[in-house]
Amino acid sequence: REAGIGYEIIPGVTSAMAAAAAAGIPLTRRLTARRVQFVTGHDVTGALPDDLNLAALADPTATTVVFMGKRTFAELARRLTVAGMSPDTPALLAESVSTPAQKLVRGTIATMERLIADEGSDGPALILLGPLADGN
Repeated sequence: REAGIGYEIIPGVTSAMAAAAAAGIPLTRRLTARRVQFVTGHDVTGALPDDLNLAALADPTATTVVFMGKRTFAELARRLTVAGMSPDTPALLAESVSTPAQKLVRGTIATMERLIADEGSDGPALILLGPLADGN
């Protein structure tokens, strides 16, 4: 507006919801994942934020969606396992969601760092963690 450029805001589906839909999984399910939580994977410096609530993020009854977390995932996974998250927790890497270049890669907290490296792509991505990420 300030620059005099016209635009229109069109509500859409968040990439987290689009990723879950593409993977065929819900974000919440009674008795399995009571809530969904969103967190950024890096701060303005590119590092993992220092103020993450690791106890909440490590909750085995929650779905956690990490936006822009590929570069910092190894450190996040380390901190989450120290906070009590099982290394066997399912994880889903969703890259370029809702585009022709979309990729979905399933693994666990323990294997996702390697899977991200094997992917070798720099497309926009999120990582979904929790009991529903394995598609079962």
